[in-house]
Amino acid sequence: MAHLAIESVSLRYDDGPQVLGGVSLDLRDGEFLVVVGRSGCGKTSLLNLAAGFVPPTTGRVAVNGVAITGPGADRAVVFQDDALFPWLSTAENVALGPRLSGIGKAERRRIAENQLAIVGLEGLADRPIWRLSGGQRQRVGLARALAARPTFLLMDEPLGALDAMTREAMQELLVEVWAKSGAGVLLITHGVEEALFLATRIVVMAPNPGRIVKTLNVDFSRRRLAGESARSIKSSRDFVAMREALLDAIFEREAA
Repeated sequence: MAHLAIESVSLRYDDGPQVLGGVSLDLRDGEFLVVVGRSGCGKTSLLNLAAGFVPPTTGRVAVNGVAITGPGADRAVVFQDDALFPWLSTAENVALGPRLSGIGKAERRRIAENQLAIVGLEGLADRPIWRLSGGQRQRVGLARALAARPTFLLMDEPLGALDAMTREAMQELLVEVWAKSGAGVLLITHGVEEALFLATRIVVMAPNPGRIVKTLNVDFSRRRLAGESARSIKSSRDFVAMREALLDAIFEREAA
């Protein structure tokens, strides 16, 4: 089983204040880990460490026991900004990773069409990026990440810029894509209900410096995969109770 480990990590940028202090976290393939907390608690910095974009000041970040020294094909990142190339078609955007890996044109096309079908964009391979809606563009970004067949999928507020209805539809899509891919997912979000609906485990962070203050195990995403409707899940007593418990964990720390 693949294992991404953040071990007793602290982080400080140049001579600024300490961003993270003594953070330890692990993620395994097939797990959906969601990190929540107020702005400024270091959520995105934590994801940047896992991606290999920045090195820790102290501690270690490793995959299967091997220290991370930079970005790698085993870790794909999806940002809030879809970061697509407008001069490329939808399929060409999705196939960027395989293209950089030297995979031939016909195979790249097959990979792109397969990933587009998984995210619900079958038949749009040749559509220009500028003709896609915001939700469709975010699906393309997700398909592009999955085309590299990563062991871990790291997502920083990927649904934050979407309208409420599109965001809820994308939440259901993320559950389905996660189940099909088998990847370990690390997602950063400010959405409490989003965290509960998607996660198998939720980590709450507090600032000054950023640190983990609570961990919750949840199963609502697996209930959705078992056939229960999203509406039924989100209106259930246990979901509402867990939402209040999660809000308490976040706001108690804010008031402290």
